[in-house]
Amino acid sequence: MIPVTLPQYTSFKKLASGATGYYWTCPTLYRKAGCPYLSAPLGVNLSEKELHDAARVWNDRLEEWRRQKANPLQEPDTSRYGTVEWLVNAYLKHSSFTERVAEFSRPDYRRVLDRVCDVRLEKGRVGDAKIANIAVSTAEKIYEQFGGTRMGEKVVTYCKAMWKRMKPHHPEMFRVDTPNPWDGVTLKRRKKLTKGHVDRDAVYQFADGAIEKGRGELAAAAVLAFEWLMRPSSIGAGYAPWTGYRASDEPDKIRLKHRKTDELALHPLEFVDEDGGLVKLYEDAEEVLSQTPRYGTSIVCKKNGVLFGDGTFLAHEVREMADLLRSEGKLDAPSFSLDKCRHGGMTELEESGLTEGQGRVLSKHKTAAAYRGYAKETEKRVLEATKKRFGHSEQAEKMNKNNGRKTKKEA
Repeated sequence: MIPVTLPQYTSFKKLASGATGYYWTCPTLYRKAGCPYLSAPLGVNLSEKELHDAARVWNDRLEEWRRQKANPLQEPDTSRYGTVEWLVNAYLKHSSFTERVAEFSRPDYRRVLDRVCDVRLEKGRVGDAKIANIAVSTAEKIYEQFGGTRMGEKVVTYCKAMWKRMKPHHPEMFRVDTPNPWDGVTLKRRKKLTKGHVDRDAVYQFADGAIEKGRGELAAAAVLAFEWLMRPSSIGAGYAPWTGYRASDEPDKIRLKHRKTDELALHPLEFVDEDGGLVKLYEDAEEVLSQTPRYGTSIVCKKNGVLFGDGTFLAHEVREMADLLRSEGKLDAPSFSLDKCRHGGMTELEESGLTEGQGRVLSKHKTAAAYRGYAKETEKRVLEATKKRFGHSEQAEKMNKNNGRKTKKEA
C-alpha cells in the first residue's frame, strides 16, 4: 500500500511481480554540482516507517554534503580526529584511493564505508570509535551485521584496503598487535546467483519491437550491450557517441569507451575478403542504428537530448519495454534486461570458440578472472566441448547467419 506522503526525493514504482519498489534519487541540481550520492533502492513493500527510516539515511548524507559544499573552508572537527569516520573521509581524499580506484567506482566505496560507520554495536556507533579500538573481534561483529552477502564481502574488501593503505601515513593511530583486523575476518560461504543472459534472437526481437514503438534509443542500447559488450552504466552515461560511429578518421569502425576500465574500444564494422568483396560484420546492428533517432550527441539519450545518466532509469525503461513486447507476443525471452544482453554477448564469444585472449580483446576486460565470470555454461558450449573431446568437432561457421554478409564486390 502506498503511504499518503513520501519522504523527500523518493519515488515508487509498481514492479512486474506486483510488489511496490521504493527509490531515492538525488536531485539533478546536486548531481551536476558533483554530489557523490546519485540514487539508491530503498526496498520493496515497505511500511511508512520503514520507508522514512530508509530515506532518512540518504537525505542526511545529502544534507551533510550540502553543508560541506556551502562552506568548504570550515575548520575540521579535531575532536573526531583518529576515529573510523575520520579515517574514511581521509582515505577517500587521499592519493592512495584516488590513484587506485576508478572514478566510476568511487561512489560505491563511499556508500559502503558510510554504512560501516553507521553500524551500531554495544559500545556505540562504529564511525565514532577510535581506529585503534577496532580489533579482529570488532571487525567480525561489523561483518556479521551484513552477513554472507555481497555487501558483506564489499565491507571486508574495502575496509581491508583502507587499513592497509592508510596505516603507513598514520601509523600511530593503528593497533600494533593487529595491523589489519580485517585480515582475520572469515567470509561466509554463499551461493552466488548467476546472472541470466539472452541470445541474439531475443536481442533483435526486442530491438525490432522497440523501433516499432518509437523507442529506437532503447533498441540501440540493447544492441550496444550485446554486440559491443558495453556496460549499461557506460551506455546511459554517453560513452557511445555518434561521433565514434563511422567517423571520418575511422570510417569502417565504431569507437566506444568502457567507463569502468577507462579502455577505448575500436570495433571493425567490415572487411575486404580475398575475393575483393566487402563483408559487413554487424549488418543487423547497423540497421538498428540507422533507425535510431539522433536526439543528442550520444547514440542513447532521452528525447530532449539529455543523457539517461548513472542511475537505473535506462535499465527500467528497457525492462518496461520488454514487458510490453512480451505481453503482445513480440518477445519470446521470459526475462530481458541490458545486463542480460551484455552477458548474452559474452556467452556468444565463448560459444563461437574464441580463445580467452580474443574474447578479452573484444570485451576490454583487464584481467582473465574478470572475463571468465561472464560466459554462461550453455548446452551449446558443453556439446562443443564434448565433440572436441572425442574428435568430432568441426570447424565453426565463419560467421553467424546474422552477420558477415558480403555486400558488394570491388573491381
